[in-house]
Amino acid sequence: MFVQEELPETGYAVIRCHDYAVVAKFGSFPDGGRALMYRRGDEISFVPLHPDDIVGTPTLFTQMLEKAGYRITHCFDTLQM
Repeated sequence: MFVQEELPETGYAVIRCHDYAVVAKFGSFPDGGRALMYRRGDEISFVPLHPDDIVGTPTLFTQMLEKAGYRITHCFDTLQM
C-alpha cells in the first residue's frame, strides 16, 4: 500500500481504496457506536446518532412501503395555490 499523501501524526484519515489518496483528515472520532459523516472538500464533520435513529433515503422508505403492499403515488414538488 502506497498512500499518496502524508498522514497526520495524530487523529484520523479517510483513504480512498482505489488510489490510496487521503480524501479527508480529522482530529477526533465521535463517542458512541454510530454517527453520520459529512465531507465538504477535505473537511469532515460528524453527527452522532441515537440508538433509535433510523437512517435512510426517501427511495428506501418508498421501497419499504411498496414491499409492505402500499401503492405509492408521486406528487408534484411544488403545490399550486
